[in-house]
Amino acid sequence: MEDAELIERIKQGEEQYLDVLIEKHYESIRKYCYWKTGHTETAQDITQETFYRFFRHFGQYSHAGKCRAYLYTIARNLCADYHLAKRKYSTEELAESDGGEMPSMEEAVDSQLDVDQLLAELPQEQQELLLLRFSYDLKYREIAEITGINLCLVQYRVKRGLSTLRKKLERSGNDEEVIRTDSKQAAATRYAPY
Repeated sequence: MEDAELIERIKQGEEQYLDVLIEKHYESIRKYCYWKTGHTETAQDITQETFYRFFRHFGQYSHAGKCRAYLYTIARNLCADYHLAKRKYSTEELAESDGGEMPSMEEAVDSQLDVDQLLAELPQEQQELLLLRFSYDLKYREIAEITGINLCLVQYRVKRGLSTLRKKLERSGNDEEVIRTDSKQAAATRYAPY
């Protein structure tokens, strides 16, 4: 069922469709939050807060085919808030309250592909754009809405990121293996915490 139909039914009082809408988008939002925070519990908390905020103001929401992009925007802002709040603590306070340092993305992810290491070398903004495009299969227009970046610039940065990855792969000698690998699958492997 499409988002527009789900939203219309929810607004008509058919609350059972709340669960359907949440189930449809929950896992991709959670993975995105995990990628942004590197911490499973934090990602789950932010994902829940994303849906809470979406439904708290649901009466004022007017669906224009942008539900998924709107959810990612909320999640992205909450992740930014999380990082701002985390910076307020000193390193010692963070270690005491969190039981130690957060594990790095590499420690949390089982697979250690060369592609993962090369992705990590890209600027954070390019990593995010490639993640949204290939792991979550978002359209360029949706990515532009989520990130607040001009559509043409999003397209350029994704293309540039892929070009940079290709060059690095050629230099590392793994181009034959990775060129055969679907970029969507490679990106999805990197950001799946389980």
